[in-house]
Amino acid sequence: MVQHLSRAAGGRATGGAIACAVLAVGCLALGGVFVRLSEAGPIATGGFRSLISAPMLFLLDIGAGLRRGTQQQERMPFRDHITIALGGALLAIDLCLWNVSFFYTTLAESNLLANLVPFAAAIYGWVLFRDVPDVRLVLPAILVIGGLLLLTPVGVHTDPRHLLGNVMALTTAFFYTGFLVVVQGLRRRYPALRIMAVLSLWCAAVCLVVAILRGESLLPRSVTGWLLLVALALTSQILGQTLMAHAMHFMSLQLGSLFALLQPVAAAVYAYFLFSEALTLSQLLGVVILIVSIYWARIVLGS
Repeated sequence: MVQHLSRAAGGRATGGAIACAVLAVGCLALGGVFVRLSEAGPIATGGFRSLISAPMLFLLDIGAGLRRGTQQQERMPFRDHITIALGGALLAIDLCLWNVSFFYTTLAESNLLANLVPFAAAIYGWVLFRDVPDVRLVLPAILVIGGLLLLTPVGVHTDPRHLLGNVMALTTAFFYTGFLVVVQGLRRRYPALRIMAVLSLWCAAVCLVVAILRGESLLPRSVTGWLLLVALALTSQILGQTLMAHAMHFMSLQLGSLFALLQPVAAAVYAYFLFSEALTLSQLLGVVILIVSIYWARIVLGS
């Protein structure tokens, strides 16, 4: 898929690694575009995104096992199956809220608010593990508040539907963080591909059940509609994450975090050309402030 990359001297990222990271961000930001264009409902689209990805992930896991010389996979205890099911449910709720938010707010705002994971992680640590948040997070948190106020300024986007979309996008950060907590625990015992393959099936099941209860259109009406779902699974679920993981092996965590923050920028570019969405000057300032605050928080948390 990509040419082998060699680590540059002194730990500097190679041109190939940077190209991988940029391409990964572009793929990840396509998620909202495909959800908007999908012939199925937004939550059903999230379900098919995971369902189509699952067999691909299983095959990748089998291939990785063969390369490692491990023919047989150890049985997973029932407790771990329950844990993976919990992770799948958390990711499903994340996708349900995020995919629906694309129809209420702009792609740029939705992508940006969903990336407030460092602050959600600090809250999780405080509530679950009694880990007192770092006092150095106070200033980035104040910046977040200012950025959010600029992102949805009074008189511009006080439409209740728009605010609802922003709240949904912001809430996804908390469910996604919960998903990361679950996966982090499982990663001590299982390969990432195996975890994501099984977890994707649970995620798909929850999403499709919610889509049915919500009365969404479940199946695409045309071949093009199915191709859009396959493209979504390949770009946002597999290609984007794989390329980013590959690039991170050849660059520092801080540099990788900077590239990840380009996702809402890429989403804004897509939305401008495909859906005629444009941000006001104050909203653009809010985007810059939020990106700075997220990156600052990631440095503080060492993530």
